Order: sequence, then C-alpha cells, then structure tokens
Amino acid sequence: MALDLGMDFVGAEALAQFADAWGQLSYPLIVTRGVVKEQYLDTVVGALGLTRYEVFSDFTPCPQLSQVESFKLSSLVAHDAIIAIGGGSAFDCAKAMKYQWVQSLELDPKAQVRAQSLPILCVATTFGSGAEITPFAVIYTKKGKISLSAPYLAPAACILVPQMGLSVPKPQRAAAAVDCLCQAIEAFWSHSATPDSKVESLECIKLCLMALKPAVLTDDLTAQALLARASVLSGRAICVGRTTAAHALSYYFTQYHGLAHGHAVALIMRSLFARNVAAMRDGSTLLRALGLSFASEFKPWFEQLLQELGLVSSFAALNLDEAAIAKAVASVNLQRLANNPATLTKDDLRSLIN
Repeated sequence: MALDLGMDFVGAEALAQFADAWGQLSYPLIVTRGVVKEQYLDTVVGALGLTRYEVFSDFTPCPQLSQVESFKLSSLVAHDAIIAIGGGSAFDCAKAMKYQWVQSLELDPKAQVRAQSLPILCVATTFGSGAEITPFAVIYTKKGKISLSAPYLAPAACILVPQMGLSVPKPQRAAAAVDCLCQAIEAFWSHSATPDSKVESLECIKLCLMALKPAVLTDDLTAQALLARASVLSGRAICVGRTTAAHALSYYFTQYHGLAHGHAVALIMRSLFARNVAAMRDGSTLLRALGLSFASEFKPWFEQLLQELGLVSSFAALNLDEAAIAKAVASVNLQRLANNPATLTKDDLRSLIN
C-alpha cells in the first residue's frame, strides 16, 4: 500500500495557498529555532492568521532525545497541529515529539489513535533532503542516533517558499542541495526502489543538475523553486527506495565532527558511486541521467562540483585518526547497508572514508 505523503505547496504564494486549502488553525505548536525563528516566525504566523500558538525552540541542530522530552508531551493534546519551520533539525524534532507522545500512550489505544492523527505541517527554509515530506526522523542520545519511522510521522502538508531559501547561508544551502542529489541517486539504486520511484529519482536528478549551482551560488529564485520541487521529489523517492550506504555511514560525522549531514553523505558518495554502479543492472540509466559515460568519471566530476559550491571535497580536512574511522564504521546502520546494491565489508566501508 502506498504511503499517503500529504499535500505540498511550492512557490511564492505557497503559504497563502496552504491557508486557503487547510483552513484556520486554532492553537498549533510551532517548532523552530535560531535565525529561522527570528526571520520567519512572524511571517508564518501572519500568513496563516494565527491568533493563538505555542513555540518550542529548545533544541539543537542535531536534536537530542532529552531536548524532545524536556517539553511536556502530554500537552500536545491541546494543539490542533505541529508546525515545524526550518530544515531537517526542526522537522526531526517535531516528528520525534509526536512519536514520543504516541509511544507514551501505548496503554490507551484510543488516545494513541487520536495522537497519531495530530498533523505535522512543515514550512521548509532549506531545500534538499525531502524531510518535509518523509515519515522518517533522526534523534540523538549520548550513545548515538536513533532512527524513527512510522506512517503517522509523514507530514500532512509541506510548504516551500523559494524566497525563504535565499536567507540560508550558502554552506548550509550547498549541503542541503548535494544531499538532494545524493538521495535521489540512492533512491534510484536501492534494492527497494520501484519503477515509479525510479522515475521520481531521475526527475529529481534532472532538476538538481539544472538548478543546484544557481540556487546555491546566486539569488536566482527560479533555481530556488526548481530545487524546492527537487526536494519534494527526493523525499517521495526515498520514502519508497529508502537510503543506502552513503546515508548509513554519514551520521557519525554529523554527530561527532560537526559535518553538515548532506555534506557527509556527499563525501561518502564520491567513492561509493562507482562501486555501486558496477553492481547494478541499470547503472547506464543513472550515468546518462548525470551526463556521464563511465562510472569512473563521477568522482572527479563530483569533487569539482563540491569545490564550486564551496564545500571541502574529501575527508582529509577532518584529520580523522584510526580510532575515529573505526567508530564511524561501527556506527553503520545495518538495515540501510542491506539496501545497498553492492555488498560492503568493514574494509570496504573504511575505504569510503578518504
């Protein structure tokens, strides 16, 4: 059964279109923080005509379980929606709050069903991962990351206003954009991909190649809109295909070395690409979509792209020692690794960290 991924609104009038389609909210919880909160909270509140709302901001770029649980989750019963404004961290936090609340009601099945129906509405200010549309979230503890997945975590609507993306610092824009491209590649080659999800992956790749550089490096609103649409396609494709080794190995570098998530995925993708294409039956389709003739061309092409976007193009800048590399390999999510087209050993994983 296909997952209902809700409504999406993309463009300059996305907030107004959502307000017209959804109707009046009476008392939402708004999850946002930092510069995004300062710049866009009033914009969203005004566009949606909110008169009563609560704001939760006590979370970090890698949301912690303790931060989620610092909010009185039982009070969510008073809200008619959770509105997350920002990027992946705000969306993950909002999803984790709902997840923890639903789990806390396991002894009251009727209340649990009602809690599952509380809608999550995502207003995206970064475009790339598709987190604004997926039923997945990542939350962190001192022991590492916890991956959450449940159909009721899929946002009921996502709203992407291209102008909002222009206020995001270029390094953050770049990391999100390359995440979009990498995720589309992963969704295409995953064992779980379907013909329909592959079509969405290829369309996402096409849009990324058209819009990625102008969206990151200039104030081109047309490119921003294309990248916003690519983000939605990326999310839809990954909901079906799920992620593979590039994502599985990436989270350690974000949690312990401060590398932006999309940037970490991209650094792994450099060396993973040729290995996976060699294990695919339809690798030539992926190569054509990227404008390449041979898998060996991907690494130098992709490294040049990262450099043009202002991102370091190898792990050398992190000065990782052997202990750090071993911890990274040990952190791999085996479920995601099983979805990878090429079978990878621990030594293979180590070779990707270069």
